[in-house]
Amino acid sequence: MRFLTPFVYIIAFTAVAAVGMVAWLGISFKQFETVDAEGSLNCTPVVGIVGAADIEPIPESHAAYMASFDRRGGATRGAILRFDTDNPLDSASWRDRTDGKPVVFEPMGIDLYHARLPDGRWLSRLFVVNLAGPEVLLYDVDANGDLALRERFSDPRLVSPNDVVATGPRSFYVTNDTASGQKSWRGKVDFLLGLRTGQVFHYDGSSWSDVIDNLAFPNGLALSPDGRTLYLAEMRAKSLARFERDPVSDVLTQVGSVPLETFPDNLSIDAEGHVLVGTVPQPLSFTAYGEGLRDKAPSSVLRVAQSGLIETLFQDPGDALSAATVGVRLNDKILIGSRAADRFLMCDANE
Repeated sequence: MRFLTPFVYIIAFTAVAAVGMVAWLGISFKQFETVDAEGSLNCTPVVGIVGAADIEPIPESHAAYMASFDRRGGATRGAILRFDTDNPLDSASWRDRTDGKPVVFEPMGIDLYHARLPDGRWLSRLFVVNLAGPEVLLYDVDANGDLALRERFSDPRLVSPNDVVATGPRSFYVTNDTASGQKSWRGKVDFLLGLRTGQVFHYDGSSWSDVIDNLAFPNGLALSPDGRTLYLAEMRAKSLARFERDPVSDVLTQVGSVPLETFPDNLSIDAEGHVLVGTVPQPLSFTAYGEGLRDKAPSSVLRVAQSGLIETLFQDPGDALSAATVGVRLNDKILIGSRAADRFLMCDANE
């Protein structure tokens, strides 16, 4: 039986390597750490809107658009909803605003372009990442808040779009989180190993350009109200990057980066210029929850001041909300959305 000896060594080596890999993944992605409830927000769950992974406030209102997709329930199509905090029980908040277009629709990041035209009227358009495309969709917004699909933007290099931020009525930045696609095996390996295959693309209304590359899973984007500062959540690098932007040429220059102790997802900017960051305390639990393999996953929302000071607004082991992805200030409320939960949180904002 001596011929079996090499195979015994191979099996033993493979088992040790597998145990080592599991331990490394657990330590790297904080699976062994306890996530306790933290933060002073007084939050109320709003049940019935599933997978509100990104939320975009509507100016001069108490309402917001929500990108909704029931990942755990195996939905075949997502929706864009309009939720009014002044009337949270209004049945219109549960109505898809896209008129069913496009038919194949997995919404991710969203951003609202809102600007005054020369004749004094306001122009509102909603940019939406459709991972199922993969593409960026542009909707016209009518007076009732309904959406009419206007254009679809795609590029062969845009294989895994994640978030979008408008720079004009037909222009935008969009993150491409991995060069292979986040749903592919290669994309999953890119994330696990922290390989820098992600990019940020810009579409200027006529052509595409690669404006930032060598990124470790770029996720959320946010643009300051004056259009001169772009914030980027580099998820796998656990950092919030800041870029100076030339509003005329769209050229970006990195001017800083705030290291985080967790994995940033979507971003928003409040009235004081602070960046609200939906974060993922345990990425493996986050993914397993989204695929229906776990009953809950931890959540966290941070506020990063312009000085770099970091404050935990909300942290939860998954009891109040699982797999939070975004926190948005909307007047006297903070809305916290989730990748896959059957609810989001409406919280009283502390001044």
